[in-house]
Amino acid sequence: MVIEDTLFILWLMVAGPLWAAVGLYLLPNLNHNRSEKDQLPVTQLQIAGVIGGFALGPIGVGLFYFEPHLIRRTTIAAGIIVTVFVSSQVLVRVVEPNLPSVLWLVLAGPLWAALAAYFIPRQYRMVEADDQNVLTAAALGGFAIGPLIFGLMWKHTPKISRDWMIILGSLGAWQIYTVFAINNPDNLCVAAPFHVTYLTQQTANGVVIGAIYSLMAVGLTLIYSVQGIVSFAHGQLYMVGGYFSFYFLMFGANFLSDLTGTEVTINPLWGIPVAAVIVFVMGAAFERAFLKPMHDGLIERVSEYAILITFGFGFFIEYTTLAIAGPFPQRTGRFIEIRRFTLQRTQITDDFAFGPINIIGDRVFAMIIGIVLIFALLYFLQRTWTGRGLRATSQDKQAAAVAGINPTNMNTLSFALGSMLAAMSGAALIPIFAWVPWVGAEMVGRSYVIVVLGGLGSVPGALVGGIIVGIVEALGAGCHPDPSKGAAYKEAFALVIFALVLLLKPTGLFGREQH
Repeated sequence: MVIEDTLFILWLMVAGPLWAAVGLYLLPNLNHNRSEKDQLPVTQLQIAGVIGGFALGPIGVGLFYFEPHLIRRTTIAAGIIVTVFVSSQVLVRVVEPNLPSVLWLVLAGPLWAALAAYFIPRQYRMVEADDQNVLTAAALGGFAIGPLIFGLMWKHTPKISRDWMIILGSLGAWQIYTVFAINNPDNLCVAAPFHVTYLTQQTANGVVIGAIYSLMAVGLTLIYSVQGIVSFAHGQLYMVGGYFSFYFLMFGANFLSDLTGTEVTINPLWGIPVAAVIVFVMGAAFERAFLKPMHDGLIERVSEYAILITFGFGFFIEYTTLAIAGPFPQRTGRFIEIRRFTLQRTQITDDFAFGPINIIGDRVFAMIIGIVLIFALLYFLQRTWTGRGLRATSQDKQAAAVAGINPTNMNTLSFALGSMLAAMSGAALIPIFAWVPWVGAEMVGRSYVIVVLGGLGSVPGALVGGIIVGIVEALGAGCHPDPSKGAAYKEAFALVIFALVLLLKPTGLFGREQH
């Protein structure tokens, strides 16, 4: 056995699952020697014991045992970050990855996730405990800490809070990173010291593009929250918004050039409100003509009708655009002349430098547009009478009607606004991507993932979900062992997130239960 494998075994002995088990059963005994007012929640002590033991071994357990005032969320989070970095750098030096990988599968991993997800929720129901979020926590815990999750949840059946999700999810993500690092020590996302800069670069790219994704997803979730339907024309409305912007800029520039006798260019920023107005009217007209009968009770099978009619509308838009514009890629000029924003290289030590970090200028500008529009929508929904009317209609149409709100008008407004946001997203992205009539199909798939991840009907959830999907795609593509294949698999990484959310938390991060 080589020395690197010996280091890995030593780490397992002085930290990892063994000391996590010690911390799990040792720290709850703290309360026996404390006054009633100074006692800490048993669940909090259990989590601290597992995290401290798993990360720092006897040091972590002893630190929390003798200094219980340190058991705070920030302390545990900081401990996770520091120890994950240190231990990962030990593990990536393992020459023969088979033994560590097998040990991980025995001590944690998919098998324990499946067992925990099957047995623990049944135990909660058997003792009539609150089982909200138990399935998610059990699966994450089984994946991250294996059989220890049974000690945490089986005996005491504690109520699962968001802290549980954050901690167990962080441990699970670290497990994946560690196993990946052991098997791919030369990967750019792993190899020290370069991986810090590379990971930061990929994360920044993901945040930028994810915020742009969110704008389109917000429109989709707005329609669903008010009308209770999923628009299958959303991708085509996104696509046609880009084309409206393109043709406005082209014909407007030609008209002004002929008028002034000099060559004139129009900034693509002006194409966004033009696309917004046109598609807003399109969406309102379509809703009045084809969706209003559904809400008036003239359609028997409402769900099937909504799917078919919106799909047909999208089909009509796409092939009409193809007939008019042709299949040739189009792109507008740049928003700003700055091609990229750069965080310069910083030499931290003789052997380690951070940077440079480069972000494309037009993407940053489009991200700012997306975030501003999303917050403008949130202000509209929270602070204006019409926005409150939309929210009231989304919660209870009959009660809203009693309060003097016209649900028919709110339905039309929601579909028009949702369509408009999709078009504005397209108009913001046509300076960045090559635009073809079928470009909406790829983007709308991401939007469905974002809406499910954030929670159906939640505007803040769409923003957070978009950023998460953007980061997952950027890291997945950038960290793939074969970079040429990584870009082709970007959508697959988002679909993995989609599947996990449907299995573990169907309501999404911010969604509410439907009764």
